Amino acid sequence: MRKICPRGFCHLKLKFALAALVFAFCGTGIFAGEFSEYEKKLLLEIYDMRAKSRQEPDYLASQNFLKEFHHKISSDEIQSKIGDEARLAFDNMLTLERWQYLWETDPQMDGIKEMIWAQYEKIMAWNETHPYSEQNVWLKLSSFDLINSTMQYMKRGQMIKLGFQEKKVYDGLLASEPNNCVVHLNAGLFYYNISEVFSGAKEKAKSIYNRAVETASNSYEKYFANIYIAQIQLDEKDMEAYAKSIAAAERAIPKTPYIEFVKAVNKKGYTIYEYALHPQKIKQIVFGGK
Repeated sequence: MRKICPRGFCHLKLKFALAALVFAFCGTGIFAGEFSEYEKKLLLEIYDMRAKSRQEPDYLASQNFLKEFHHKISSDEIQSKIGDEARLAFDNMLTLERWQYLWETDPQMDGIKEMIWAQYEKIMAWNETHPYSEQNVWLKLSSFDLINSTMQYMKRGQMIKLGFQEKKVYDGLLASEPNNCVVHLNAGLFYYNISEVFSGAKEKAKSIYNRAVETASNSYEKYFANIYIAQIQLDEKDMEAYAKSIAAAERAIPKTPYIEFVKAVNKKGYTIYEYALHPQKIKQIVFGGK
């Protein structure tokens, strides 16, 4: 992939188009000591809704499906039973997923910047009084996912500052959460996207992705772990390994519009990382006037 801006820092922007696709949820074991039993139950419901949304016939249908669920989570009855940290984490997850579907439909769609920027400001306000070291792991992951999705709208200096903060947090999470697939998926994206800035980052990303495949414990995690390692395999022109990874993703969640999109982009020789940098150009090459 060619450089887009000085020193390659715009590769941090790659994550904005990929972030919502990665933040899946694991089994209840890793939630111990983090959220109440009721909050854990809601996390698993959100996971189920996200997996089901991927099987809707198109991106707008998926967004509407999640919008209805988001309204349910926002009801007074549910909000009265959850804490502030879980509330922000849930809002991050659902806002980001809904935004992603709209972005995939049209990156220039009216209102999508405002939709995600409002949630970004909630995160920044929270961080002013709650250091990262004191935050729940799921809040940190969901917050960085959403922050990454706003980077396309940021000035370069702000983007770089947040990128370095993110590296520090992910390095800590890789050490403290060695069996958490979501940590490895997100950290792998981060290191791949800074590979033009930090020597050895792409090799580290591949190692992290391999660990994500090993630790994936449900269909949603297996789906994305295999899709993302497949992009590195495509980049390396290891087509046998690529085919096996894509097949594993299709077994995890069969017949999704997204995997068909991924395969179409890959067939033209582009990774989805490259698509995230140049969506309009590559969309025209791959899909023509569609």
